[in-house]
Amino acid sequence: MSARASLVAAGLAYLAIGSSACAVFTSDAARDARLACDRKDGPSCFVAGNLVAEKSGPSSEAVKLWIHGCSVRHSPSCDALGNVKGPLREQALVGGCNAGDLVSCAKRADELVQAGNVDEARGVRHEVCKKSQSISSGSPAREVEGIAESCASLSRMIAAGQGGGRDDVAAAKLDVLAMTLRNEALYRHEREDDAKALPQPAAPQAEPPRKKGGMKKAPPVDPGIAEREKFRREYEARRAARDAWISSVQAGMTAASQQKERGDPSMPTPTALERVASVIPGGAAVGPSQCQTCVDNCGSMSKCAADDFGGGRCGHLRCGGGGPCPDLDACVAECTAKAETCAKACGDCAEANKAVK
Repeated sequence: MSARASLVAAGLAYLAIGSSACAVFTSDAARDARLACDRKDGPSCFVAGNLVAEKSGPSSEAVKLWIHGCSVRHSPSCDALGNVKGPLREQALVGGCNAGDLVSCAKRADELVQAGNVDEARGVRHEVCKKSQSISSGSPAREVEGIAESCASLSRMIAAGQGGGRDDVAAAKLDVLAMTLRNEALYRHEREDDAKALPQPAAPQAEPPRKKGGMKKAPPVDPGIAEREKFRREYEARRAARDAWISSVQAGMTAASQQKERGDPSMPTPTALERVASVIPGGAAVGPSQCQTCVDNCGSMSKCAADDFGGGRCGHLRCGGGGPCPDLDACVAECTAKAETCAKACGDCAEANKAVK
């Protein structure tokens, strides 16, 4: 090979290497989104996870990116975790819950119930619902939504005695609390959307003077187009998630109203409020028998002293400051004495409860 041919071949090889290197350093949407996600930019984590899911389907890598976005309180990333199906769903919901997303915690509790882990599910709902005591004017709408759903589900569990004690009064209180929080969450969602400012188009730039006979340059690209498009996608994602939540609530209420009494399709199951009314003098005779109610309410001193979130009867009488609390002591004494009397009248509580279930 001549020296000139060698130089040409070397030049071509150099160009090939250079072109491949340039390809590596050219802008790549997925890579740019990942880099921004590493800098704790929630929208970028959402985009990066979506790009991974579009390419290879929902994967562990996509879930990790959404969890990262959820950890910085980016709602669409958290919603993406809630929409994961199949074997990765548990990883997605646990990751979202651990990241502080209470809606993911509520959905995780639903999964635990379906798996038969009612005790653990009640514990999760209990912890989330108790956060209602710390809601402030600055609490985000999604946080209030997660607390509302946990309280609504906890109310049903306490009314049915699932995973712990049964108390119709506590269940009724939680039912009212859940309805109030749902309305508050919807109001805060609307307020947060109204507060988000739509990115404005960039100010038009004056075109540089064109030389005589020169070619006309293409108009400059508006850098705000990408921001407005991202704003639109996120707005639509939030709206879709909210509509799905409202539909889920309505479906749950419809299913509950259509649930029938044991063996009698003509008799609807009484709600927690109806069961409370049944024990008030003059109330309608609905709900379980007196002996059945007594057996359901059998419990230890710790159960009697639990608060409303735990399905207890006396916790609301607890005094602050750690001093003596006569009303609480009297209520607990009466509750435990009733449990002992119930055990003697109706048989052993544990056995009776097994028969009931």
